[in-house]
Amino acid sequence: MNDLLFTAPGSFARDAIGLLEQAADAAMPMTAAQRRDLPHACRDLSAMLTTERSAISRSYWAAPRLTSAYLRYFFPWNIVRLASLLPSLDLGAPPGRPLILDLGSGPFTLPIALWLSRPDLRALPVTIVASDTSPHVMDLGRSMFSFLRSKLDPESSWTVRVLRAPAAQALRRLRAKPGELWLLCMANVLNEMDERRPRPGQHISERLRLLLEDAHAMLAGDGRILAVEPGTRQGGRLASLLRRSALGGEDDSEDGDLASLAVGREMRGRPVEDDGGDDGSGSDLPPLFQPLSPCLHAAACPMLERGVSAWCHFNAPAPHAPDSLRALSARAGMDKESVSLSFLLLKKLEEGSLEPPTRTRGAVPARVVSDAFSVPGLSGAARYACTPLGLALVPDALRLRQGEACRLRPTHERDGKSRAAIMLLEDGREKPRMAEGRNGPVRPRGSRPEEDPGRPARTRGRNSVRNDGAGGGTRRQARDGSPKRQPR
Repeated sequence: MNDLLFTAPGSFARDAIGLLEQAADAAMPMTAAQRRDLPHACRDLSAMLTTERSAISRSYWAAPRLTSAYLRYFFPWNIVRLASLLPSLDLGAPPGRPLILDLGSGPFTLPIALWLSRPDLRALPVTIVASDTSPHVMDLGRSMFSFLRSKLDPESSWTVRVLRAPAAQALRRLRAKPGELWLLCMANVLNEMDERRPRPGQHISERLRLLLEDAHAMLAGDGRILAVEPGTRQGGRLASLLRRSALGGEDDSEDGDLASLAVGREMRGRPVEDDGGDDGSGSDLPPLFQPLSPCLHAAACPMLERGVSAWCHFNAPAPHAPDSLRALSARAGMDKESVSLSFLLLKKLEEGSLEPPTRTRGAVPARVVSDAFSVPGLSGAARYACTPLGLALVPDALRLRQGEACRLRPTHERDGKSRAAIMLLEDGREKPRMAEGRNGPVRPRGSRPEEDPGRPARTRGRNSVRNDGAGGGTRRQARDGSPKRQPR
């Protein structure tokens, strides 16, 4: 497995990123007055995409001023963050002629990012189908991709086709046989699916599951799904919900979700199985995909536990961002030193079987999901990490970076504030020091020295049994608190 999520882009990618402004100028030239107004247009579009989301009902692609701002601010920043993430992802072994479908492609953001950051794919005769509802923005994307290819790799054998279709329908309109699709991508698509519901009463979990079922039917045996969202609370929540849907779970906070899902499956000619009653597992749907990244396990997502206010997202430095982009960002009052994102990489399951988590000497795989912070009573700076046993608090973790993979040894202790299990780095030798007071580490009631440290500590209180999403079996988890120090 990759220890780090983010890597520095290579020289080809850095050269391409440096040409993005010229590519935008070639696709959509600006007058001097428009260039002076550009910082203001960037601020206005940012407000529309964040605090004024209701204005999304009128597409910003219809306004040249806002489209120009998107191409020169949001588009390059999206490329910058993707260029750091894509090189480290395990996309599997591509076939001889890979077919990729990009949902909600816009100005070809993800296809361009793949082309410039993955030399292994750039050398193959890839066919990318870019789907969107706006032909105008796809024309802009085609123009910018052609500009970059002419400047950097005129002999590139990539073929780009366009498909005018909403994200929920693109897979069914794709001109391909089942099993021909190698990779399904969607960047900044889930948040729009969440907000643009086609009929009353339909829930996001239903829409995600139906999308996953369509994808499972079209993807090859080793096919992948890559979803990337902004590192906002909404983006992180949607990535976690997509993961739960892929593993056969549903959002139990949305009453009637399974009922509407059954209706949707019946309308589309798919069997609706009788679950035989509620068995307490929380789901009767088979797992369709195995999470590969950032998740290192297929157990329940700790961020979806009741009372947890944190969300799964990662921040990465962006030294490869062009100076001109940083200057525009500063003039618009939106300068940044790092990029933030939430994402999920899934692998298709053929038989509905999940790979068991790997453990050695009681250690479990973990991914760091927070910045460093101090905890009274614990040595060094601590970080939160996501593990198959739930959220963990890792002492003396300053040397780890956010997003880094590691292995942790469970202990019998829990953090008194967040209730996260305290786990030690596998190479660590120091045991956590106990502290007095309500916010310090505490030993859970009922734990005994002879308990197996490789098992999750048992706690009393508001515990409940829920499906771990791993295709069978349940585990008991505490739902009696949320981290005050939010994982980032």
